[in-house]
Amino acid sequence: MNIAVLCNTDSLVVPALHQLQEKGWLSGVGIPEKNKDYLVGPLLQIGLMENNITLIPADTRKRALKNWIATLNPTMVFVFGFPWKIPVAILEMPPKGFFNFHFGELPTYQGADPVFWQLRNREERSGLAVHRMTSMIDQGPIVWQEKYPMIPGETYGMHCQRMGLIAANMVRPFIEQMMSGKLIERSQQTITPRFIKKPGITDLSINWEKQSAEEIEWLINAANPKYGGACTLLRGREIRLLEVAPADIGKMEMGNIPIPGTIVYADAVYGLIVACNDKKFLKVNVVHLPEGYFSGGKLFSMGVKPGERFITD
Repeated sequence: MNIAVLCNTDSLVVPALHQLQEKGWLSGVGIPEKNKDYLVGPLLQIGLMENNITLIPADTRKRALKNWIATLNPTMVFVFGFPWKIPVAILEMPPKGFFNFHFGELPTYQGADPVFWQLRNREERSGLAVHRMTSMIDQGPIVWQEKYPMIPGETYGMHCQRMGLIAANMVRPFIEQMMSGKLIERSQQTITPRFIKKPGITDLSINWEKQSAEEIEWLINAANPKYGGACTLLRGREIRLLEVAPADIGKMEMGNIPIPGTIVYADAVYGLIVACNDKKFLKVNVVHLPEGYFSGGKLFSMGVKPGERFITD
């Protein structure tokens, strides 16, 4: 068995690479040259040699991919988050083809970064799908699909770590079924994908007037750490919220319901507590400013007081 891997991620792919390497099935890894600074280190840490890692330049990627496949001559190629569309002629080079590990339910979450969208949408379950790659992005026949419970409070980074281990555990049975001819390919239902692009600034921004406390908390978790937190404004400056938690400050008089986004309590011990539009409150635990990362209590010590508001950008 000879398997090559294309990837543009570390936490989602490293456990599977380790599994393939232990079995003697890994022939080589290809990564985008532009991301070598953060990808090469984790690959070397699991025992890969530098000559096992091929850098794929963006401007000559078609020729580089073709040469990479021709040199390694793999039985098949596994793909984890590779950012570029692969030409059909290259997809057809390995005898068993290319298989994409997609960390979202298909066909519902076709497109970029399904991990973010599933968290942002507060899905009860997360998907892991493996599909044969074709000329249509994320629309090839599914050969493996499972769902797993979403864990409340889980951040983007925590979810990727968990799903990376799950993907590694299914590598061996997947390969065994493939080689025995028992792997069944199932065409995807034709639908219009819900999310086809990576989240932009609007998707990452908190809308205090429209989003509930729970929606805001899940958005913040979905943006931590890959997108640096969810965006809001304080004193006219952008601030990124990285962690919040529900807060119970008792019932407020109907006539005193604060405007959503208002800081209703602040001190050095408990930090900041913010009002949401559903009469619930969130405690701000961790924020990111250009000056660094701070606790809610640190913001209070820096002069943030009750009555100030986080504003929707």
